[in-house]
Amino acid sequence: MRDRSVVDTNVLVVANGRATHVNKHCQLACVDELARLAREDVVCVDDKFLILGEYGRRIGQRGQEKSGTVFYKHVWQKMRDTNRVRLISVDPIDREGRDFSDPILPTNNLKKDAKFLAVAVKAQATIVNATDSDWTEHRELTDRLGVDVRQLCPEHAIRPGKSNGDHAFQ
Repeated sequence: MRDRSVVDTNVLVVANGRATHVNKHCQLACVDELARLAREDVVCVDDKFLILGEYGRRIGQRGQEKSGTVFYKHVWQKMRDTNRVRLISVDPIDREGRDFSDPILPTNNLKKDAKFLAVAVKAQATIVNATDSDWTEHRELTDRLGVDVRQLCPEHAIRPGKSNGDHAFQ
């Protein structure tokens, strides 16, 4: 059985070389992980296309065949193959997927990432992250909800002045 993963947009952005604040090691980790996910995992996205819409807006696809763009196209192309991509039904209250009616999702501190969390909870999937510090800062929440977060670049997934042990969500 394949593992299920939800990929934060920052992984695609870093893989495409559009995150100038990360080192080459982080970019290569993202490139490798996206290739592995496409080969081995089931990628979970929401049925309202909030995640795919964000991917499309952030990766800059025009004429590029960089890893993040290739992964984005892979997800679209494999949409009907449930061994590769799963559409997870979510019920956002707003158009951006920043708030959900499900009371198990206290997403008020993770507004921009609520759609990823909602999909991960419903799909029992791992969130894959490269540079978003919110997943480190809200680790108690993800732990409580039973959501694992795979940090590809832990040195970049913290805010300046914080350590990996600091958590904003208490």
